Amino acid sequence: MLTESYNDKKSDKPKRRLYNRYYRHNNKPPNNRQLECVNKSPESKFGNLTSYDVSVYYYYDVAAGKTTCWTELDIQNKGIKNFSPHLWELRHLTALYLNNNKISRLPPEICQLQNLIHLDLSNNKLRSLPVELGDMLKLHDLLLTNNSIRLLPYELGRLFQLTKLELEGNPLTPELLQKSREVNGTQKLLQFLLDTLETPDTPPERPWLTVREKTGKHMTFTVMCYNILSEQLATRTKYGYCPSSALSWDRRKQLIMAEILASKADIISLQEVETGKYYNYFFPALQAQGYNGTFCPKSRSKTLPEDERKHVDGCAIFFNRFKFSLHKEKYIDYSQLAIANSEGADDMINRVQTKDNIGIACCLDIKEPTHGTRHNKLMVLNTHINWDPEYSDVKLIQNIMFMSEVDSFVKEIKGSYSIPMVVCGDFNSTPDSAVIEFLIKSQISTDHSEFHGLKYQGFLKKANGECLGNKNGSKHFKHNFRLKSCYTEDLLDKLKYTNFTYDYKGILDHILHSKDTLRTVGVLGGIDVEWMVENKIIGCPNVHFPSDHLPIITELELINPNSR
Repeated sequence: MLTESYNDKKSDKPKRRLYNRYYRHNNKPPNNRQLECVNKSPESKFGNLTSYDVSVYYYYDVAAGKTTCWTELDIQNKGIKNFSPHLWELRHLTALYLNNNKISRLPPEICQLQNLIHLDLSNNKLRSLPVELGDMLKLHDLLLTNNSIRLLPYELGRLFQLTKLELEGNPLTPELLQKSREVNGTQKLLQFLLDTLETPDTPPERPWLTVREKTGKHMTFTVMCYNILSEQLATRTKYGYCPSSALSWDRRKQLIMAEILASKADIISLQEVETGKYYNYFFPALQAQGYNGTFCPKSRSKTLPEDERKHVDGCAIFFNRFKFSLHKEKYIDYSQLAIANSEGADDMINRVQTKDNIGIACCLDIKEPTHGTRHNKLMVLNTHINWDPEYSDVKLIQNIMFMSEVDSFVKEIKGSYSIPMVVCGDFNSTPDSAVIEFLIKSQISTDHSEFHGLKYQGFLKKANGECLGNKNGSKHFKHNFRLKSCYTEDLLDKLKYTNFTYDYKGILDHILHSKDTLRTVGVLGGIDVEWMVENKIIGCPNVHFPSDHLPIITELELINPNSR
């Protein structure tokens, strides 16, 4: 009987192993009721064999109405030839051991085991692999030694998290075998397969969404906001799911420029523009197309030697020089501002000062007739806020610094708070974040949870704006501008993403405008998500999308405050 201790039954190794595994998993031996499942179900549901692993762990849990918590399934050395479809129901599995059997065909349905990390198929009779194996993106280990595999599907190249691919003992082509045996052979082979994989067709164009009809009485202009992904950050380590061509700067810069020019934007706000590429590529290329521009690199460039500064990225603003001219500009260095405004707070030095994000504020003179409006200047802002989700307080403080410096800049140019204003940036913040709440509502509670309870009150009191108390004793910091997002809630549903990677998909980039002097005429809609799914695009960049961000574009119309 199986109720005996398997430590006493040296000849019954499989049963002894099962007994011990159950004991380790549950900190107690299986009882008679649990083992009845084994006696009643000697034939496994998952193959033509007796699988005690499945019987004890699976059948009893299901019979007892429990949710299974085991994550490994070991059915090696069982003489398996075929599979039951029920195996693909075990989508919680992270490891599957099918080695030392008689499997000659691996069903494509195996791709349903999306949580699988370890798959051992060594010592079987496989002659080929299904292309669907390339959809198991969480795989780290794929063991295929001693089979009869001659070719590998190119789709295996999509397994960018794979660190172990064992292929010895297969009659593979010399080219594949040679690559697999090189130093870092697994990565080189995967890269070769991915680069050889057929390129998907061109995606559908993103739709233009009309918000309201133009009045025809006032000046209109278009604005683009785009994080282009710097060359230094576009690495195989970070974007392992990308073919080599999708990471090549020579290819990407052409696609980026094509997107910029196709937009016909009058104002172009770019983030992650490397210093050398601004001066040697973007500025001359866009100048030839009728643009002028300004650029601010991240603050660390001040501490680097000349030959290294060219790789430091920053923010750029380009504008149509036939419509606008540069009146004045201001560069905003959050790291330096943190030092100047620390007010003895360690958090300002330890958390904010260490991040070298920046912003630009440009005051443009409007050249075109404004058709009855009183405006002759336009304020354009561009920033790139800290990326780290663990530093939401830093994002918020940087944003407060940004608006505080803009406040000072408006006073420098002797402007008013009603000046037409466009705010662009990669805020690394979702529409429901404190950062966007502060911009749109013009205030934020100093007790907001995204401050993490850290002591920034000294800075808030010193910053331009108002730090006001209310009846319940809490305080709010306020800025002096009335802003509105170009993508209202219903439009955000259609936009869906501005950042599209394997690890994260969401809206992080924003364009806002002054409520009283500008209004949105239209915006660029989102990518075709169905196309991305059908073509198994798990993240950007790729051959059609040159950055991990997607550009957003809006058309704005100048108005008088009383014309709304």
